[in-house]
This record gives sequence, structure tokens and C-alpha cells, in this order.
Amino acid sequence: MKIHLIYQSKNSKNLYAEAEKVFTDRIGKYIKFESVRLTPLKLSSSLNANQVRQKEMEYFISKLPSGARVFLLDEKGKLQDSRSFSGWLDNQISYDSRDICFVIGGAYGFSEEFRKRAQGVISLSKLTMAHHLARIVFLEQLYRAFSIINGEPYHND
Repeated sequence: MKIHLIYQSKNSKNLYAEAEKVFTDRIGKYIKFESVRLTPLKLSSSLNANQVRQKEMEYFISKLPSGARVFLLDEKGKLQDSRSFSGWLDNQISYDSRDICFVIGGAYGFSEEFRKRAQGVISLSKLTMAHHLARIVFLEQLYRAFSIINGEPYHND
């Protein structure tokens, strides 16, 4: 089993690269993990938000690992605390050996069709955040979840 994180990002300077590496390395202690950066699509400015979401959905779907369970990371998803997320993750890992793929969407979010195709939509926060920051929050919470699952002292209730 492997956990994947797929996101779009320009190849601009990433101020959070060091933090991403720290958490990616820590997560690797528990499970195989892959972070996949996709170059953003070059779309016509004449497209409306729904058309952009549709094009991005097609792009993401073409890049998803075959057979993986897909969970979208979106502010309109299910909000959980860290302990609930760790319990959910533990269940996902324990009862299904397929890979898990988390996806961070574009600026307009996800299409309704993509939401229906995914196995779930998870919120990191009700706040909107930049993609780089969303990745750090997700990676830290993923590491925290594994530390909770393994009874390690990183998380304090």
C-alpha cells in the first residue's frame, strides 16, 4: 500500500519545501508515500469556472494511480479533528490494501462530478489557503495521524 498526494503547482519558488521534506521523510517511516506535482493546465481565459473544474478533473483523473481510492482535499469537505482523522486513516489502511490518493484541487475547487466519483471529500480547514500551505497542513496532519495510530508522543490531547 502507498499513499499519494497529487496537486497542481507552478514551478515557482516554494518557501515551504524544507517543511515538506521533513514531513515527507517522517511519513516514510510508516508507509510508502509519494507526492506528485502536476504542472497547471494552460487554459483559455474565456473558460468559466465550471469548464475549468471539468478540464482539471479530466487532467487529475488521467494522473491517478490505477485502482487507488481517491479522496479530495477541499474546504467544503468533512471536517475532522486530528484524532478522528487518525482513526479514519487507520480504518482505511486496515481494511483495504489498495493505495490511497489525496488530491488538492485548483483555484476553483472540484467539479460536482469529481466529488461524486471520489470516495470522499475531506476538509483541512474551513479557511481557504494557498496550495503550498495546504500541502504542509496535510503532510503535518498525515504524520500526526500516524504518530497517534502508533501511540507515539507527537500528539497531545
